[in-house]
Amino acid sequence: MKTTAVFLLLLLSLFLAGMNGNVPEPDEREELLRQRDALNKKIEMLRREQDFLLFEKELYAANSKYLIINLSSKAGQLKYKNRVLKDFRFKVSSNLAGSIKRGALTLTKKKEDPRQRHVLIFGKSLIMQWKRPARSSYEANVPRLSLSKKDLQSIFYAVEEGAKAYIMR
Repeated sequence: MKTTAVFLLLLLSLFLAGMNGNVPEPDEREELLRQRDALNKKIEMLRREQDFLLFEKELYAANSKYLIINLSSKAGQLKYKNRVLKDFRFKVSSNLAGSIKRGALTLTKKKEDPRQRHVLIFGKSLIMQWKRPARSSYEANVPRLSLSKKDLQSIFYAVEEGAKAYIMR
């Protein structure tokens, strides 16, 4: 009995001596954290891309025109069934440029001012207009995109209320 107890104790001590805890080195841990952050960023980018592709697929099936607005390049496109109908450039109101959220928007109202100034209003999220007048009857805190008169007129007559726009960064 004593010999088996001693033998088991020796066997247990050999087993425990071989275990060193497997705690990763500090450099290894930092590398794993960097890899995790990189993977999280990639996952977020892929989710945004999936959201955009689902948006395009939905509008392709709905057979309607839509706008793609890229804030980083300050360019946009009017599209119909994945075909580009119109490319346009714009300026963003500088004080509210960061408040424009990425994603889909719906055109809630089309207005034509008495002086033939067209305005596209996407709720309280965005306003597309020709020139920013000194006084505006529209919301003061809503971000604005200023387009050339020619571009805005062609977009104004091409889209209808309820049309969709997708904001990209």
